[in-house]
Amino acid sequence: MSSAAVPCLVVLAAGMGSRFGGDKQLAILGNTGRTLLHFSAMDAYQAGVRKLVLVIRPELIEPLKQQVLNHLPADLQVMLVTQNPADLPPGTVAITRQKPWGTAHALWCARSAVANDNMIVINADDYYGAQAMQLLVQHFSAAKPDWAMVAFPLSRTLSAHGGVNRGLCVVADSYLTSVEEYCQIKQQYTSSLLGVNSKGQQVQLQPESPVSMNIWGFTAAVMGQLEQALTAFLQATPDDKTECYLPAVVDNALQQAQRLKVYMSDEAWFGVTYPADLPEIVEHFQTKQQEAGHNLHI
Repeated sequence: MSSAAVPCLVVLAAGMGSRFGGDKQLAILGNTGRTLLHFSAMDAYQAGVRKLVLVIRPELIEPLKQQVLNHLPADLQVMLVTQNPADLPPGTVAITRQKPWGTAHALWCARSAVANDNMIVINADDYYGAQAMQLLVQHFSAAKPDWAMVAFPLSRTLSAHGGVNRGLCVVADSYLTSVEEYCQIKQQYTSSLLGVNSKGQQVQLQPESPVSMNIWGFTAAVMGQLEQALTAFLQATPDDKTECYLPAVVDNALQQAQRLKVYMSDEAWFGVTYPADLPEIVEHFQTKQQEAGHNLHI
């Protein structure tokens, strides 16, 4: 694969972690001494990625340097980008606000660091597995203008400690046609899954339904879509809490005939939604290190 075809990894790490009660992107996983962000970066590195772009809040710079960056390979180029609420598309009216504008804005803020690269975009507080990184790196080796994503079976993305919101993917011939949002999805005693759709109705869901966990493969063309979406979002005069999310940008791009290939992962996904989710994740990575004879690339 040519170096031009290899994507960079963009990690959205500016989130506040309100339900978690702290900065999830800095949570150390037991005696591994590492964070989820570290393991994701290493999976991408082992798949061939050599450029990492972190979108963060200014106050996270020093902790990230100590807890994450000092433990990454020397030949992995790292670029830090701060998500500045004042960094908005040309022609938009500046709005004073402290809270970040959302994941679409976070990726927009990384446009100079990404330049013309293809990119894998993930959340810092989710872990997608080595297979997901490999699939997206391989996708870009074909040098097609298609975007991509890795989906996971719904049943593998739940929390035992509360309901979760998930975007169920509608897929035709391995390409995404739409994403349907469901809220408060929980495992029932009968082993069935129930969730609330956009109409407020509780419906039964299939455990193997593919869901988007916000791991995307974008070409540089996404920046134009982000600019459109943010401009429209700001023209609607959002309140202090409303955010502009990447899935909305993807949906709008699909309506403009952008093709997005869907790959399914059969590996585990881990995410930190609630503090009680952390012990299971810690156990997974501690066991992984032990099985590797402590030779995991850390």
